[in-house]
Amino acid sequence: MAALLLYLIGARAAGKTAVFDALVQTPEGPHFATKGGHRLGTVKVPDARLAALRDIFQPQKYIPAEVTFVDVALPANAPGSGFGPLNAFLGEADAFALVVQAFGETDGAGKPLDSVAQMESVLLDLAMADLEKVERRIEKIEQEVKRGLKQGLPELAALQKCRQALENGQALREVVLSAAEEKMISSFCFLSQKRVLVVANTGESDPHGESCGALRAACAARGLDLLAFCAPLEAEIATLPAGEQDSFLQNYGLREPARQRLLQAAYATLNLISFFTVGPDEVRAWTLRRGDNAVTAAGKIHTDLARGFIRAETVAADILLAKGSLAACRESGQLRLEGKGYVVQDGDVIEIRANA
Repeated sequence: MAALLLYLIGARAAGKTAVFDALVQTPEGPHFATKGGHRLGTVKVPDARLAALRDIFQPQKYIPAEVTFVDVALPANAPGSGFGPLNAFLGEADAFALVVQAFGETDGAGKPLDSVAQMESVLLDLAMADLEKVERRIEKIEQEVKRGLKQGLPELAALQKCRQALENGQALREVVLSAAEEKMISSFCFLSQKRVLVVANTGESDPHGESCGALRAACAARGLDLLAFCAPLEAEIATLPAGEQDSFLQNYGLREPARQRLLQAAYATLNLISFFTVGPDEVRAWTLRRGDNAVTAAGKIHTDLARGFIRAETVAADILLAKGSLAACRESGQLRLEGKGYVVQDGDVIEIRANA
């Protein structure tokens, strides 16, 4: 499965690049690639359960889940946040990490810093990009209807609902749509429909974001999660040898590096879970939406497994680790056979039985 794509967006000089550096920096140096001016860094998602399963099965391949962070390069002369020319590119994201400046007295434009207003401005830019796209499509369908072509009427109704929400200041992720309406608008990749995690880039004297009360309240009012950390400090700590990082984190009252905290927050924001496949050939983590069923999990592994799905043989990773082997789980009756409707749980170890 391809890595999840988490795009870092934000106002100019909010600290996107510093946050990106904190996420991709290692004692050996930063690990990233470039694409069209954008920087892409792929990191493996740490999971103690997966590491313990590797110790049991000693596989030839060990494959953790991955997340790719994208430091979005804004066009130099684009107005506002610069999203306009990047609409199609941003549409590829699974979610956004919206970086907000939460240190100093002035923002990148030299104006008095207002972190809440900065966040709201970026969210508004996303919504306005969607509104422009919605209005263009509505105009086209209305022209078709005037020519007697009525097949676009259901899509028109869905888009009119979206337009009304956007004009009322709602993000499209807040709009309740039917499954049919979701399908009709899915190809547009609307930016305000994507999940957003707000990252407050704080000063070194405030690594926990204690000064971000107003920003936290604004995020809560919008149903957004907030993660606060000092990006330059975290990037500096990430350059240290692994054995020294813990003591430096503890000096600032931190238990985990920013990269790990952001990965955890991203999974929570996107409502994601992990399930595992195990064996002597490969031990691997797969990412799934919470609430998805066994057939969907099978399709993550291979489309043929979903198509020919018969049963899912499953056991919780904690039980497998306690028993020590799949055979012991089977003998104790804790290795279960589940059908198509089984809702996969975080930490499930699954083997799919399917017709060839």
